[in-house]
Amino acid sequence: MAQKWKILGVQTNIEWYDVKTKFKQLLRRITYSRAFQSLICWLLFAYMNLVFYSSRRIFVNSEILTNASKNKTPLLIVSWHNRLMMVPFLTKKTAKFYPDSRIMSLASRHGDGRFVGKVMEKFGLISILGSTRDGRKASRGIDVGSFKRIFNGFKQGYSLALTPDGPRGPNQKINGEAINIARIAKVGILPISYSSSRFKRLKTWDKFTLPLPFSTLCFYCDEAAIYLNRDASEEEVEKVKNKIEERMNLVQEKSQEVATKGYLAADF
Repeated sequence: MAQKWKILGVQTNIEWYDVKTKFKQLLRRITYSRAFQSLICWLLFAYMNLVFYSSRRIFVNSEILTNASKNKTPLLIVSWHNRLMMVPFLTKKTAKFYPDSRIMSLASRHGDGRFVGKVMEKFGLISILGSTRDGRKASRGIDVGSFKRIFNGFKQGYSLALTPDGPRGPNQKINGEAINIARIAKVGILPISYSSSRFKRLKTWDKFTLPLPFSTLCFYCDEAAIYLNRDASEEEVEKVKNKIEERMNLVQEKSQEVATKGYLAADF
């Protein structure tokens, strides 16, 4: 339905749909601009530090990451997308003791992925942006150049952190790329998670958990990394994939239990 607008004193008909479309395009251009993302990046970084340093902090099995950095044993560190926000503090804790052993992070080339990459860099992580291999969407897949950076990092003893259900889901389901990277590079997959005693659950596809200040935070690593043979059959790959999903869900549940109760109830 057309609506009459006066522009410079001239009566004209403009579709309301066109106005909304132009506004959305302008808003998208602003939110994806470098200046805007830099501002939001700093605000988010400040908020994450507020949450971390105002809260009680509990680390469980974090020595696994520390030992991997000490021995320069590369790992594929995996956490679910909805628990991504505070994970950099776990990797930062490790880098504090062994700064020569860096940790890489993998994000999409989509605008949101670039934003996440900038935040990760503020915590000392090496941000690697993936891209499509078949040209369908610029936010999907990993190109050859990104693969080379990852494997060169592995050779130097660097670990790689990623969310295997990102960037678009399905929620808490591992995609094939994480398994392929670990299998080809012969690196172990280590499930990790964090939880907060006080949080808000957002209405996003992954039910993202936003931690609140003055909470109890629990950072939880699995007891051991999971390895997969390069020549594993499809059936073996599927079994390992299911096992990793189970362990990721379990460390998430355990971290929430510790954060809520304030102590580790029992080993698993």
